[in-house]
Amino acid sequence: TIMQVLDDNDFIEILRLTYNEGRSSREVAEIIGCSKTTIGSFLRREGGYNEFWEKYDDKPVAAGETKSRRDQLKKLSGKSFVITSAQNNTYVHDGFLSALKVYAEKNDAEIIVGTFHYNKNAYQKSDSYDTECWFDPKIRDYILDEDCELAESLMWCGSLDIIPTAVNPMTGLHSYTGCSSGIFPHAKVQLESLPTGKFSPAKIMYTTGSVTQLNYIQRKAGQIAEFHHMFGALSVTIDDDGDWFVRQLIADSDTGSFHDLDYYYDSDSFTSTGSVEAINWGDVHAAKLDNEVANASWLDSDSMLDKLKPKRQFLHDIFDMEYRNHHSIGNHYFRYKMFVNQTESVKKEIELTSNVIASMDREFSEIIIVQSNHDLALKKWLSEQDYRSDPVNAEFFLELQLASYKAISGNDSSFAVFEYACKSSNEALKDVLFLREDESYQIAGGIECGQHGHNGNNGARGSVRSLQISGSKSNSGHTHSATIKDGVYIAGVSGKLDMGYNIGGSSWSNSHIVTYSNGKRAIITLRDGKWRATNK
Repeated sequence: TIMQVLDDNDFIEILRLTYNEGRSSREVAEIIGCSKTTIGSFLRREGGYNEFWEKYDDKPVAAGETKSRRDQLKKLSGKSFVITSAQNNTYVHDGFLSALKVYAEKNDAEIIVGTFHYNKNAYQKSDSYDTECWFDPKIRDYILDEDCELAESLMWCGSLDIIPTAVNPMTGLHSYTGCSSGIFPHAKVQLESLPTGKFSPAKIMYTTGSVTQLNYIQRKAGQIAEFHHMFGALSVTIDDDGDWFVRQLIADSDTGSFHDLDYYYDSDSFTSTGSVEAINWGDVHAAKLDNEVANASWLDSDSMLDKLKPKRQFLHDIFDMEYRNHHSIGNHYFRYKMFVNQTESVKKEIELTSNVIASMDREFSEIIIVQSNHDLALKKWLSEQDYRSDPVNAEFFLELQLASYKAISGNDSSFAVFEYACKSSNEALKDVLFLREDESYQIAGGIECGQHGHNGNNGARGSVRSLQISGSKSNSGHTHSATIKDGVYIAGVSGKLDMGYNIGGSSWSNSHIVTYSNGKRAIITLRDGKWRATNK
C-alpha cells in the first residue's frame, strides 16, 4: 500500500536508512512503504518538505544499541524442522514443496524458509514505481528472515541475505555464529567443519539449498550459480537430551521427490525403501576406533548399518599402523610406551583390523576397502625398516617380506601386502574387495568412490580443491573433517577425535556419507554415540 502522508518520524527514518545504513532509494521506499519518487523528492528537498527541513536540518540522524541482535536471539520451541531458502520473484518448485510438506507432516516438523534477493532491477515496472520484491505466496507462511536459536549450539541465520552467485557463500561468516554451528539460507548445498577445542564437537556450517526454481542472469556468474543450484533442504531434529542432528534432503530436479534415510518422499506420499545405495564410513583407524561410534554405526542391533542396509560399504584408513608408524618409529619415548602397553605387535594390529572389518560383514552389503595412506604404511614399514632391530615383529615382518618378494618374482602386479595380511589373518574376509591405487569405483550414476583423498593431481597432495576442480562427483575421506563442496563429499572419522598427533584446535567429526539410489547424498554426524535423534 502506498502511503499518502509521511510524518516527521518517517522522515527521520528515511534519513537514517539513507545516510547511516547506506540504503538505496528503492530499498528505503520499500521499508517505509511509499514510492521511490517520494523518497527522491524528499531528499532533494523538493515540494512540501520545507517545514521538516527547517526544524531538523541541524539535528543529527543517529542510532545505536548496546546489545547486538545475537544477544536477543529467540529460541524456537520445536524439536523438528525442515529448512530451505527462496529467491525473490521466482516461482517455487511445486513438486519439491509438496514433498517437503509430506515430510513435515510425517515427522511433525516445522517448515522454515529463508529468503535472498537477486537481480531486483529486472522486476522494476517503471521509474515511478519501486522494485517489486515478491515471494511466491505458496511459501509466505513459512518465511523466517531472522536469526534464531534452533537448539543449544545451533543457530539459524535467517537474517542473512547472501547473493546466490556467491562462489563460497560462507566466506567471512566463520565467526558470525560465535561458538555455535550455523545454518545459512542459500541456493548451494555446502558443509564446512571449523575447528574448536579438541574435546568439543566441531563447529559445522551448513547452507540449505533452495525451494525456488532456476532464475539467473545468463552471464558468467549467473550461469555458474545455475549449475550449482540445488533443490534442497536440511532436516534438523533435536532429541530429548538436547542433541541435534542435521542432514541434507536433496530433491530430484524433475519431480522434487527426495530420499531421507530409508524413506522416499514425493508430492503426495512417502514409502519405505528398505535400503540405501552405499555408506562411506568416516576413516576407521581400527587401533584407535571410537567404541561408541562403532556401536552406533555397525555393531548395535539398531545400528545405522542394520537400519539403512547399504548395498555397499566403503572403508577408508581401516588400518592405522599405530604400533610401527613411520611418523613415530624413531621416537624412543613412543617405542617405550608401546612396550609398556604391550602394543608392539603389528600382527596383532592386523588381526584387530581384520576383526573390525568382519564385524561389518552383512549378507546384504559388499565391503570395499579403499586404498589409503595408513593402509600403505604397512608396505612402507617393510621397505624401510630392519627386522633385526625389532624382535617382537621379526617373524611377521619376514613372512610379509617373503610374500612380497615372491609376488615380484612371479610378476604378480596385483599383489598388495595389506590385503594379503588381512585375508591371511581372517578367512571371513575372502570376499572383501581391496581397491588398488588409482582404481576407479563409481556408483549411482558416476560418483567416484575409489579415491581416499591423500593423492592430488599430478603427484601433488590431495585437497578438497583438487577434487572439486575435476567437475566430477566424489565421496572420499582422509581429512577427518566432514565437507560438502559442490559435488565433493568428504566423510569425517570413525576413530577417536584425539589420536595423539592432532595438536590444537580440531575440525574433526564422527561423520559418514550416505548415498541414495538416485545419486543424492547426505552427511550424517554422530553426537554422543547416536546417529539420529532418539526421543523417549
